[in-house]
Amino acid sequence: LIREGDIGLHTRFVIKSFRDGVALFILSEVMFFFTFFWTFFHNALSPSCELGMRWPPPGIRTPNPSSTSLFETGLLISSGLFVTQAHKSMRLKDYDVGPFIGLVVTIVCGTVFFLVQLREYYWNSYTIADSVYGSVFYLLTGFHGMHVVVGTIWLTVSLVRLWRGEFSSQRHFGFEACIWYWHFVDVVWVALWCLVYVWFGGWLYMWWFKMWDGDVYTFKYPDAKPS
Repeated sequence: LIREGDIGLHTRFVIKSFRDGVALFILSEVMFFFTFFWTFFHNALSPSCELGMRWPPPGIRTPNPSSTSLFETGLLISSGLFVTQAHKSMRLKDYDVGPFIGLVVTIVCGTVFFLVQLREYYWNSYTIADSVYGSVFYLLTGFHGMHVVVGTIWLTVSLVRLWRGEFSSQRHFGFEACIWYWHFVDVVWVALWCLVYVWFGGWLYMWWFKMWDGDVYTFKYPDAKPS
């Protein structure tokens, strides 16, 4: 496929078919994660009697969203910025510095993210067999981690192709498709962190509980006087 592109066999119609194919592939990935998020919301918004009518279920100590997962979120957001800068540099015909630095930093961020996620799994107090929460949590984060690995491999292939001079400012769809996929991975993780870790992990309620000294239903105003 690369050789066909090098000798000029990829017309605009062929490139358009590549774009449509990658777009449909990412759409299928969106629907894939949508099913897991649907399962998560189904159990979190209306926990059953088997779950103790509570979410998270009793006995589950959820991970702190301001600890390891926040670091992972920063890694992926930073990697998205670096890979976008690499693409911008390539379009400006900078083939020596900008794309190389952006790709290398993005690959490092993806690798560190995966290693930190493995460390989080090791120290978690629950497993995939602990209630619905454990099952859905590890399915969501585990499949996302697999997508990070695939995206990192794709970025590495793009780095090798860039080193060999196979990209130009007008012909680099392989790299552009890789960026699409990586941004998809970023967006999924941000949604996962906000929903699974912060909101339905119970920590948002705990912050609100502490802010109002346990009285979460009555707002207190120091200067208010009884009528």
